[in-house]
Amino acid sequence: MSWKSYGGCGLSKIDVINVLTVLLTGALSALIGTFLGAHFSYKEKYDSVRKIAIKALNVFKNYAKKSYKEAENQFNNELSIIEKRAVVVALQKIGIPFLGASTNSDFNINNLNFRDIMIDEDEIDEMIRQIKKGICDNLFFEDVESYFTSNLRLKTLRDIGKKYVEEVLSKSHIRSDNANRIVYPSNWMNTNTFSPGEIQTLYPLRCRTVDRGYFASDGSADPEKIKNLIREIDLGIWDNCLLWDYDAYRNIQTQNELVNLIHNPSTLFQPIQNSNKQDLEKKDD
Repeated sequence: MSWKSYGGCGLSKIDVINVLTVLLTGALSALIGTFLGAHFSYKEKYDSVRKIAIKALNVFKNYAKKSYKEAENQFNNELSIIEKRAVVVALQKIGIPFLGASTNSDFNINNLNFRDIMIDEDEIDEMIRQIKKGICDNLFFEDVESYFTSNLRLKTLRDIGKKYVEEVLSKSHIRSDNANRIVYPSNWMNTNTFSPGEIQTLYPLRCRTVDRGYFASDGSADPEKIKNLIREIDLGIWDNCLLWDYDAYRNIQTQNELVNLIHNPSTLFQPIQNSNKQDLEKKDD
């Protein structure tokens, strides 16, 4: 091979190098252009949706120390349907308590509802910081209807459990003259707050939450521990308890009591003591 001819094609080595240089330059330019285009497209897309999410969070921030329900009208009026579709699932996942996530049969993106929970300004500020950092980018643009209508039964059970904690356990107290007895709100089972089916569903959860650990030293329900219990229900920690069939749970309880009786027959002759042990579970005001 000579310096003047390459491969018998009449091309000099310099010509071949020039051709390869042109081809490589074109390929690299296309690759860099595609990369930069995708990068700036991604940045523009997510900068825009982050602003929408922050706009929504600022609505709640304006209602700090008030209920999320009070912010419903402003939220629904200030965000368009397209904006809601882009950010609602992300907001739900980072802690905004959309009621639609548990009452999906009436889900309507035009008029979203929220749980009656007080807005914590510090929590909203932290959410905004996370949004600005891009940590929640993968949560945007998720289909709203699919998210809110999937796993309907489980979400409904969680909603019932949280309602019990908010409406009953948080308003209960331990009797000052009997530390083994929880006093629940008067006739809570006979009100319209819970249906008969919901009360049966709640039985395992009610038994499992008969614990002085949820109460302060003065006997009243501890707000922080109640709040933490609600978060645990949201996270799914109590799902097995909520999914537990009423009759199956009662059968297991009966079997456990029978085993205890066999191993400790003396309890058969101590009905008063056993009754006191059960007081913590059964007493209603």
